[in-house]
Amino acid sequence: MGKAPKHNDKFLRGDKNSIAEKHKEYLGMEMPSDYFAKSKLSILDKVRTEQVEPPKKETKVRYMNVRLQYMVAASVVFLLFFNLWLFNFNGNTTDDSYDLLMTSENVLINSLLLEDDEVDGYTNELLINEIVIKAELSEQKLDNFFMNSLFVEDSLLDNYTDDKFIETIIL
Repeated sequence: MGKAPKHNDKFLRGDKNSIAEKHKEYLGMEMPSDYFAKSKLSILDKVRTEQVEPPKKETKVRYMNVRLQYMVAASVVFLLFFNLWLFNFNGNTTDDSYDLLMTSENVLINSLLLEDDEVDGYTNELLINEIVIKAELSEQKLDNFFMNSLFVEDSLLDNYTDDKFIETIIL
């Protein structure tokens, strides 16, 4: 390979008006008037028309069978109502249940403070006070219920029955 010819850059030194003429002589071609302005406009027009749009995100849609949708919705509704029913069923605290809880708490605390030789007396007292007396009171309630039912027609019997009556029968 041969050496590249050494160009003489004398044409760049001199009058600026004659640069275009010297360029024409040196390179052998003439530059059209307003060449750069026209080329700039044409490039900008091409870029505007060929603007690249960013790729769109594909959204994936999962298809569910309509029958499966109904089954899922029904099971969710069932679980919600079941939960609400359990909450309402267990959420009712009556005075009797509160008294029972307080009594059992008192019994536990009192039994911790006793000496070993006093435990028998304490259990007998507890048995008499708590269990026997409460059983007697519930029996009296049951007797009162039956006495009231003698004076009321059988059709009104449903008005007297409630949760406490069922608890009384079970005790």
